[in-house]
Amino acid sequence: MKAAVGAALLNLAALAVAYGPQALQDEITKLPGAPAVQFRMFSGYIDVNQGQTFYWFVESQTDPANAPLFLWTNGGPGCSGLAGFMTEQGPFRVRADGETLVLNNYAWNKVVNMVFIEQPVGVGFSTANPDAVYGDQQAAEDNYKFILGFLDRFPEYKKNDFYISSESYGGHYTPTLGKLLADRDGVPTFRGIFLGNPLTYMMYRDYGEYGTAWGHQLLPAPLWKQYEAASCATTFPSSETCNEITAQMEKILSGFDMYALDFPTCNPAEAAGQQERLQLMGKLNLAKGIVPPTYQPCSSDHSEKYLNLPEVQAAIHAKSTKWSQCSNAVGSAYNSTDLNQPMMPYWKHLIEKGTLNLMVYSGDDDAVCATLGSQQFVWDLGYEPIVNKSWVPWKVTALQPYRSKLS
Repeated sequence: MKAAVGAALLNLAALAVAYGPQALQDEITKLPGAPAVQFRMFSGYIDVNQGQTFYWFVESQTDPANAPLFLWTNGGPGCSGLAGFMTEQGPFRVRADGETLVLNNYAWNKVVNMVFIEQPVGVGFSTANPDAVYGDQQAAEDNYKFILGFLDRFPEYKKNDFYISSESYGGHYTPTLGKLLADRDGVPTFRGIFLGNPLTYMMYRDYGEYGTAWGHQLLPAPLWKQYEAASCATTFPSSETCNEITAQMEKILSGFDMYALDFPTCNPAEAAGQQERLQLMGKLNLAKGIVPPTYQPCSSDHSEKYLNLPEVQAAIHAKSTKWSQCSNAVGSAYNSTDLNQPMMPYWKHLIEKGTLNLMVYSGDDDAVCATLGSQQFVWDLGYEPIVNKSWVPWKVTALQPYRSKLS
């Protein structure tokens, strides 16, 4: 028995990554309220063109020295990647007390190394120069410089396969950044993009929302027929007639959380959980319902409380500030022309490189960046589907039900 334990310890030592002094300065040595973990974490700032980007890096729980390296950012535009860390695929969840953490059974770092970033500069703990401007290309250039800076600080990962991942307005962030990575020589291990419920083109987004609401029988048939008769699904920018029709739809849908149609929301409307939705949509979402044990509608509020604890900010080497999930200043300053640009030329460029792994996945309960819009985007790229593989069931049988420990 002792021999087996000794062999296991030797194997863990062999898998450990030896970090340099600059990285070790960023290591998180004691995270308040967190359970003990075997993986190591680092956080801090890396200089970019328009300021400093805050990052939080967590090792893979499975062979970090060789596991792929994933970069994650949330959307908005103007929302923090730490929202993903704390409420989606990060290693922890925040309890309802806003002070203690539990492990996330579905953390991505069970498989890959994860770097969560707060971008564009000025979001979350990241800092912006006074003359910073906001748009897709500026964000891509800053993020490209961040990646180079991160790999300089953590050269141990320069050989690992590298992917970029995001959601929502990540439908703009990832293809613009992906093009820089694919066309330049700075990151030769760049392997592809992993993207959920993306906003790729505003016309697809608009039809995706209203079509999904119609599919859920949330709109009356006469109003939907008006929408179809006015060709609103294929008119961009919207005509005055379409604007009048969709204004009626928005009034009907104003009581739902369009990001999660079948789930409850966190009241009141000012709750942090609403911020990323309001950043893009400008709607009040006040739906109520029975909370299933696997869903925490106020998780963003718990996260905001946690990340504003002085001891937490000190532990993660963040500059003391009032942290919020989204920056209204960044969102309002973001280039509106970029917001409306179609991303299909970027995706065609990346596909025609022929060397990248590109995956777009969509949850069917998100009506803001809906699967219906993703289908338009994917099928309208103009590529012929693989015979007998264009549409097959995706089955997951191995996962155990997630039992919430957050209350």
